[in-house]
Amino acid sequence: MANKVHIIRAEKAFEFKHTISHPWTPDSIVPGTQLDRLVGLSRLRINVIRIAPGGEASVYHTSLCEEEWIYVLQGQGLIEIEGTEHIVGPGDFAGFPAPSAPHQLRNPYKKSLVCLTGGERKEVEITDFPRLGKRMYRHGQSMEIYDTSDAEEVAPANLDEIVTDKYRRSLKSE
Repeated sequence: MANKVHIIRAEKAFEFKHTISHPWTPDSIVPGTQLDRLVGLSRLRINVIRIAPGGEASVYHTSLCEEEWIYVLQGQGLIEIEGTEHIVGPGDFAGFPAPSAPHQLRNPYKKSLVCLTGGERKEVEITDFPRLGKRMYRHGQSMEIYDTSDAEEVAPANLDEIVTDKYRRSLKSE
């Protein structure tokens, strides 16, 4: 049986051996450490990331199923939330309950930005990228990307309201 690791020391946490890069922003390489995986967590994502000057942590997006958060450790950055930019620095925390407001973390400054980031790891996640007109659907390890312009209405957006209204009228007529 393998030894379980419960503590990750700072020197290992800040090795930044993992990198992430979004396919729609290939120039933005974000080095980090996946703390969750190092200790065997399966329901949470917890990463230490370093965003280089001019870089971004992700594409402007909204998560429909998973909650996310950001805690700034070092440097300054900009978090854009619903089109409004907010300067953040050490000790600042941002949380995005699901379904989240559209958001993005960037570093337009001359020094690196270091953050703890994380959120839930659900079996199913739907993420919209409003500026790109894309929707990502992830189920387990499989992922599908759709153009939102291809979406077709299969029922009225207020279907629940229509059904409830008809049900209430049917009760009155009894």
